[in-house]
Amino acid sequence: LQIFLGALAFSFFAKGFSGSYMKSMSSQIERRFEISSSIVGIIDGSFEIGNLMVMVLVSYLGPRVHRPKIIAVGCLIMSVGAFLSVMPQFLMGRYNYERITVSVDNSSTSVSACSPKAEGPPATDATETLSTVINDGCEKTTNSYLWLFVLVGNLLRGIGEAPIMPLGVSYIDDFSKEENSAFYIGLVRSSGMFGPTLGFLLGSFCASLWVDVGVVDIDAISINPKDTRWVGAWWLGLLICGAVNFIASLPFWFLPYSLPKEGENENMKINSWKKTCAVSLSTRDPQFVVVRRCITATIPCIYLSVADFLPALRKLFGNPIFVVFIFLTILQYNSLVGIITYETKFMEQQFNVSVAKAIFLIGVILLPVTILGMFLGGFLIKKFKLHITEMAKFACITFLVAYLLNLLYFTCSCEVLQVAGLTAPYSGMKHLSSSKHIYTASCNAECSCKVDQWDPVCGDNGITYMTACFAGCKSSSGTGRNMVFHNCSCVEGQGLGLGNSSAVLGQCQRESCTKAFPYFLALQTACAFFLALGGTPTYMIMFRSVSPDLKSFAVGIETLGGRVLGGLPAPIYFGALIDETCLKWGTKSCGGSGSCRVYDTKEFR
Repeated sequence: LQIFLGALAFSFFAKGFSGSYMKSMSSQIERRFEISSSIVGIIDGSFEIGNLMVMVLVSYLGPRVHRPKIIAVGCLIMSVGAFLSVMPQFLMGRYNYERITVSVDNSSTSVSACSPKAEGPPATDATETLSTVINDGCEKTTNSYLWLFVLVGNLLRGIGEAPIMPLGVSYIDDFSKEENSAFYIGLVRSSGMFGPTLGFLLGSFCASLWVDVGVVDIDAISINPKDTRWVGAWWLGLLICGAVNFIASLPFWFLPYSLPKEGENENMKINSWKKTCAVSLSTRDPQFVVVRRCITATIPCIYLSVADFLPALRKLFGNPIFVVFIFLTILQYNSLVGIITYETKFMEQQFNVSVAKAIFLIGVILLPVTILGMFLGGFLIKKFKLHITEMAKFACITFLVAYLLNLLYFTCSCEVLQVAGLTAPYSGMKHLSSSKHIYTASCNAECSCKVDQWDPVCGDNGITYMTACFAGCKSSSGTGRNMVFHNCSCVEGQGLGLGNSSAVLGQCQRESCTKAFPYFLALQTACAFFLALGGTPTYMIMFRSVSPDLKSFAVGIETLGGRVLGGLPAPIYFGALIDETCLKWGTKSCGGSGSCRVYDTKEFR
């Protein structure tokens, strides 16, 4: 049993490791494939679809199949899924981020970003859209659909993960003492939580690396990890995830079909199909069932199991405690999956935090606190020998505290990024209505700027401009990230004097938002702890409220319900709602809308 506990803990680690890594890379995948948040939600939901394809069957057949070997196959499928998701990186060309191009003359002073219309061709040269920069790449527009590899890989990961939880947990519960069962399950689940922690840390590291690391000159890149166009090395971590899942499958191939019951000397192994069939779910005439099943021992057990499926399902849903538990699971799945999927994007847009830093903080603060809460919840059940009603009261109190803490999120306010023509007016113009954006003003009217571009600069006046062209900048100096634009007429118009107003690459920082971030993080940490504290007792309520022969099936139905009505739709509708708050969409290399560059942070919150 100890060997199985160790192997299962590592498989929980492996699935958590790859799952959290994929979650942490959602922003990178969105930008690399130039897709919307709702498409990212569909990719994320494909994992749940894979899970659903096999979850009920695997859970129901639990005690009737070789559970360790089925878990081994699952880990292997997860490994294949991770490797498949990496394929687009080797099929796509290098990542070309959206930017304006300025040619450099012999004196190493850049030509104006703002070129008068009268000059004609130079205006095009100065503010060239990416579609003309990499026009040859438009021949390879199959790139647009390469995200389907990630979707199918995620689907396979979902199929592979399905057996681990229901079969592993029921195996522990079958062969351990009743008083130790909750502690063992809590131990496995909490040790498995180190997987998400390391997955997020790996995600943070990979997000800080450029997507084409080792292939391009990093010094030539003019954006940094805080930029909404930055794409990290999302594919690198998936290779590691695939290897970890493969290693997790190995020990299960050598574990037995059953084990002696903990604390008992006699061997409880079930050695034949006959006995397996004889101890299956009983019907109205137990004697007839035993005779029938012993006679038909050569008939695959699956046929008999499927015949008992509906009565077992009816029995489960006839249990009011189990039904209430399912409703609770669905609500919590919706909330938690929505938060986890888009939390890094929220932190980035709301608090000026890079995605890499946001992922890192989740990995080193939020997840360890969640682990502590889960472990402490299991420990308290064992320490005080809580019965089902006491566990319910304990869980109720913790969830109520978490809910009240959630209300404090409304105080974590932050102003919207001031972008000229989007969320802030140009000098001397009236405030813009929310329905209409006025991108140009008298200060840049002669610059022939391209409205579909996003290469932001921050003016001395603290206002962000979509490009240096929209800031009316007449000259520039330096190269790469160190480029500075000078004589920017729109910045001058804000009353900073004539001829010396400049702008630097990147969005302006919002100091008040940065200061509010620690309070947001502390609040989220407290919420995570109280939710996790009630998690293990709630889970044990399900085990104590269903009959022993339906434990494995109950775990499967619980996971199925949570994922069909929570895990699957939540990323999609959260993503679609977040898309509605987008103020400025990026432009794909060959035209068309890409991923979002700027959100209305107030609406997003």
